[in-house]
Amino acid sequence: MSGIVFREQDPFAPIEYAYEVEEVICRRRTKHQELLIFRDPYFGRVLVLDGVVQLTERDEHFYHEMLAQVPLHAHPSPKSVLIIGGGDGGTLREVVKHEVVKKVVMVELDAGVIEAAKEFLPTLSIGFADPRTEVLEMDGAVFLAKTRGEFDVIIIDSTDPVGPAESLFSEACFTHAFSSLKPGGIFVAQTESLHFHRDFVRHVQRRLAGIFNVVSLYTVSLATYAGNWWTFSIASKGGDPKEVLRKCVVPARYYTEEVHRHAFLPQGVYQRLMAGD
Repeated sequence: MSGIVFREQDPFAPIEYAYEVEEVICRRRTKHQELLIFRDPYFGRVLVLDGVVQLTERDEHFYHEMLAQVPLHAHPSPKSVLIIGGGDGGTLREVVKHEVVKKVVMVELDAGVIEAAKEFLPTLSIGFADPRTEVLEMDGAVFLAKTRGEFDVIIIDSTDPVGPAESLFSEACFTHAFSSLKPGGIFVAQTESLHFHRDFVRHVQRRLAGIFNVVSLYTVSLATYAGNWWTFSIASKGGDPKEVLRKCVVPARYYTEEVHRHAFLPQGVYQRLMAGD
């Protein structure tokens, strides 16, 4: 590695990642955080918030497809979708691929992330131009507390659960999410790494299980997130989210119906995780 090196400063991980900075594309202070976008010769454009890598062009599709496509294909007719966070636009891009979706509300605390994504991350931010999209600049937990029975799918696309994002993983927030869903609705959130954050994953699963009818956990391997074996906690007011209820006809680079079915932890592994093994 030569030239300038960016070293990630992740307070939620016990290791440090380093990237080669080929070019600094954007560096600015938003109302809430330090934002940096640079180009790495292998990973392409890299988005960093407060010293922590949020995505790279090389592998963001694994994360965004799995976060969005699993709940959308597990619901029989997801007409209304809420995204909390996700200011880079990647999750929104995946949601608007579905013609059945008639309304998408994105609640993002930091509009500066959206502005930067529109300017410098065009492959992610295309969904903001979709007429079905409504963007609200506010705290997602506050929005959920004021909403009742409006959405078929709720997606929490947050930063690490520290600072402003911590409230999105509280019991109160999960209870409000349950109330914000229509009958049969599905909730999903990114819940960090099975390698580094097992206690947190268990904590989220137990809280969700006290509120929702069905709770489960699925994963994907991500090169650029510390801990790599990334988890998504999913909960349903209706059927089992392991089941694919709609045929996959949207363009995807990784997600398939087979990937969907095999992404969930085997029951024995899940039981050992929840037992603390």
